[in-house]
Amino acid sequence: MTLALLRLMRLYYSVPLAAGFIVILSYLTGGNLASILDKVVLSFFSLLSIISASYVFNDVCDIEIDKINCPGRMLAAGRVKRKAALTWSIVLFVTGMVLGVFCGLAFFLVIAAIASLLVCYDLLSKRIGIFKDVLVAILMTSLYPLAFTLTESMQTPRLNVLYIHPVWLFLSSLGYEMLKDIRDVKGDRKIKGEGLNYCKDKRFIIMSRVFVVVGSIVILLPFMLGYCKQIYLVASIAAIILAIASTFHKPAVAIRYVYVEIFLITAGSMADLLVFGP
Repeated sequence: MTLALLRLMRLYYSVPLAAGFIVILSYLTGGNLASILDKVVLSFFSLLSIISASYVFNDVCDIEIDKINCPGRMLAAGRVKRKAALTWSIVLFVTGMVLGVFCGLAFFLVIAAIASLLVCYDLLSKRIGIFKDVLVAILMTSLYPLAFTLTESMQTPRLNVLYIHPVWLFLSSLGYEMLKDIRDVKGDRKIKGEGLNYCKDKRFIIMSRVFVVVGSIVILLPFMLGYCKQIYLVASIAAIILAIASTFHKPAVAIRYVYVEIFLITAGSMADLLVFGP
């Protein structure tokens, strides 16, 4: 049961996202996290709990759809009872909020807003069309303003990256979610009806790929403007190659390319800071 509940948390998504928040904090402070180390740890686990809770609750809301699109998932396959999953999601949400209290009022208010929007997304995502993809992209990008609630910024060239990367992450996340919609349209339409026909529209498919590629090109700006160094450049080039390569594959495969692209930029950004400094 414990392993099944952990699998519901989608740790392969929630851990990198929470770790990405630490990378943002590192750029915000010029790599000097020592003075706020306690808040860094608490905010990491707060964010990890909230994101994981949302994934669990999403599975609770989408059991019937997952039986068609993802029959191997824990709830869809009957390996975890719906009541147990719902209880687990509540525990995770509460844990995240309690940890957020110790990170300051501003952080708590923003993480509470993020948690509320995540719950709304899980409940309403199949009813609001393409706006759900935009909402996810906004939620992903909200990690940047969230970081500013935790500590004062340090004026270094790296700080400017935090005004560029939100554009990249928004576009990449938007394209990623659109690709997921295209992949999952069969089950979504069977349960929710014909309102999701837009996912099969050729223009929707093209735009999903355009957002991913344009987003990847944006990530070159920090190097071109002198904010980042060679390690970041290598990661950026690799990410652009992955983004372009994703356009030649079906959505189920393309989203894996985008996932790796986002991971590469996050890891490359941190490595560049550690090696070359602020």
